[in-house]
Amino acid sequence: MPPGDLRQAILALSDDEIESDLRALLRYRFTPKGNSSLNGATVGNILLTALVEITGSLPIALNTLCRWFKVKGKVLPVSLDDSELCVTLSDGSMLKGEGMIDTRSIDDHRTIRSASLSPGANIFIDAYEALVNAEKIVFCPGDLYTSVIPNTLVVGFREAISKTGARLIYVVNIMTKKAETHDFTASQFAKTLLSYVGAEKFDAVVCNATHIDPIIRERYKKEYSVPVPIDREELACYTEQIVEEDLADQTGDIVRHKEKIASVIARL
Repeated sequence: MPPGDLRQAILALSDDEIESDLRALLRYRFTPKGNSSLNGATVGNILLTALVEITGSLPIALNTLCRWFKVKGKVLPVSLDDSELCVTLSDGSMLKGEGMIDTRSIDDHRTIRSASLSPGANIFIDAYEALVNAEKIVFCPGDLYTSVIPNTLVVGFREAISKTGARLIYVVNIMTKKAETHDFTASQFAKTLLSYVGAEKFDAVVCNATHIDPIIRERYKKEYSVPVPIDREELACYTEQIVEEDLADQTGDIVRHKEKIASVIARL
């Protein structure tokens, strides 16, 4: 389980009263200095790794970090097993490991055909029960093959989805990414994810309807990244409801989802 994903979840759910310095500390990444072993390391990841070694348990370590940051809710790893993400590319070759998949050159025009785990992993029982008993399950925006789909690959995930009475909500990315979703439309995002989730349709798919600033678009275009088109007729095949909202935060020349997304999900 990538510690960075757990760290981001803790930050997202931490109490608003937590001092900004503490938040900054958890996300701080050391800048390269000579041959230091800390080059590129994140303080939050180091803390979590240390707590796992101290407590001997990832769930206990997570609970400790959540308590320190007064997390509202629970942060649950999808699995406690050691496993590597693998993908098969359009030329039949296989890549193993998130880094190998996600950091491919923009000149690499091969596309991802399928994803799997090696060795296989089983779902964490607490995560299974949370899915089965949920009222809503939100598949968040993020790298489709290296952040979202890996959660669905553990044994027991599809079974939990088949048993849950939760509404299934998918928040589509605002921009495409060359290594994973080059030229994807909203329906392609939804269709691909559904094939791993094991459901026929989402209850709702949330898409960004904000026009992206031409200057920002041009900067993203250099990396073959473009705004995700909403192909409504095709998308309707994969969801009961299409939600289009002004969701793009474009401050700092980077496109992210606005906090407004929380209220959009809450009212569905």
